Amino acid sequence: MKKIKTDYVIIGAGLSGMVLKHFLKNQNVVILDDNPGGYKIGESIIPEHFRHPEMQKQLYRISKLPSFTPKYGTTFIADGSIASFPLPQRESTMAMHIFRSELETEMMNDWNIEVTRERVKDIDFESKIVITDKTEYEFKHQVIDCSGPAMVIARLKNSVKDMWPAYATWRYYDVLEDDSQKFYDEIKKRGWDWRRYDVFHRRLLDSKEIRGWMPSRSTILTKVKDGLWTWQIPLYKGKILSFGVVSKLGPVSAEEMDDILNENKAPNYVKLAPRKLDKSGHLNRLHMRNMFAKIAEIPPGNPNYILVSDAYAFADPIYSVGTGLAVNKAIEVATILNQRGWNEETINEYNAYYNEQLERAVKGFEFWYDGKVIKDDAAAIEVQEQLLIGNAFQSRIGIHYADALLDAGLPPSLREEIEDKFFVEWFKPPVTQDVRSLLGIGEKDVNGNWLFLGAFPAVGGIVSRWRHTKIPEMSILVSNEKGALQLSYMSYFEESFPIKDAELESLLVLFRESFQNHTKEWLDLLAQG
Repeated sequence: MKKIKTDYVIIGAGLSGMVLKHFLKNQNVVILDDNPGGYKIGESIIPEHFRHPEMQKQLYRISKLPSFTPKYGTTFIADGSIASFPLPQRESTMAMHIFRSELETEMMNDWNIEVTRERVKDIDFESKIVITDKTEYEFKHQVIDCSGPAMVIARLKNSVKDMWPAYATWRYYDVLEDDSQKFYDEIKKRGWDWRRYDVFHRRLLDSKEIRGWMPSRSTILTKVKDGLWTWQIPLYKGKILSFGVVSKLGPVSAEEMDDILNENKAPNYVKLAPRKLDKSGHLNRLHMRNMFAKIAEIPPGNPNYILVSDAYAFADPIYSVGTGLAVNKAIEVATILNQRGWNEETINEYNAYYNEQLERAVKGFEFWYDGKVIKDDAAAIEVQEQLLIGNAFQSRIGIHYADALLDAGLPPSLREEIEDKFFVEWFKPPVTQDVRSLLGIGEKDVNGNWLFLGAFPAVGGIVSRWRHTKIPEMSILVSNEKGALQLSYMSYFEESFPIKDAELESLLVLFRESFQNHTKEWLDLLAQG
């Protein structure tokens, strides 16, 4: 058997493994996976997945992949109540429904990651050797487990336990007819209580208008009964639907799932046709996973190993935050190893922060499954009087969903370090009219071929959005650099501009002239932000 020395061994070439390899500033790293780019469930991607600017560079290419479908938000349906979570403009460009195999293959090719196709059979932690079916790898620092639900290290240590009973069955359907109006009509017909949740303000808004919410561009989660819920995820530009059932009550057969679909499919999916189950591909199979909610009984980090994301705990796919957590945990680990090293202090910090995240996630899952909330009389009364009529459901699920999104994010210190200065702070009111006034343009003015879309407070100052006749959108950032006004700009997908320099210059001149004539007003507006 071959013997190779290396600094790090990464187990698994899924999202977390590839991101870790890409961000780790060390060339002497081996990444092992016997089936890279294979089929995985996890088709709903949250914006946090692409929060880091380095990840955002992939968005344009990923948007061209066959299964890509824009994701405009998440919709919860339970007990005659609907809570929809539309994404802000910036976030909606970083969320999607997509086949994981396509996403991971694109990332692997874009980053030119070389994966060693070998299966890990054993690890000698005392001698720091990873043994595969072909090679022995002696690692100098740590072996990093990014194997997902396979939980390679925890299983080798016989340290995996069940978190709770969890069973999933899913398959795919062709969408033959989709009509959003049917969903709106059904809301009125059934008298459903429909609210839209402002995640950042943690505020419920009554929804009377349909503008801005498209059911077939939303992840739809439906509670069938206590301990049983469904997901509905559109793929391939909405032409194929992933429909799954998750249960705490026991395995779900194909026949049971068909009955659940007929009774709980979203009203906008007027006509669905089940794909043939001839096993000709992943779209033509019935998929089942039983007792999949697992957690390692060992800490997520020690001097010889690091467990990343699902390799430590695979809890539940309810909020679709798994990919965001996987990516950001990988970035977190890479940053620690690059900057501070893996020592007693960083190990303790990593373990404490990870367990805090997991504890909050579990609370969210328990609420959805109506676990602890109905175990005492007071909670039961609350459920009867508030949950079933909708208001409490939306308040509670809203808070937990907001928490889940935050928990999938980067650690605060790292988030501040890589924060995109163009990132719009959506919890602050827009400044469209102020900027329009300072630029001297009217409600319908177009500056040459540029259309003004609006202006918003951002991390680095004030961002205005502009659309050109030949490109989707660009952003201009006005910032205050030590009392002087600064101007920065970037295209929608950070690509080069397919326009003449003179056309771009005309827009920049508009800003420079405004700076000369309204310096104090611009500085005051920036100070308010």
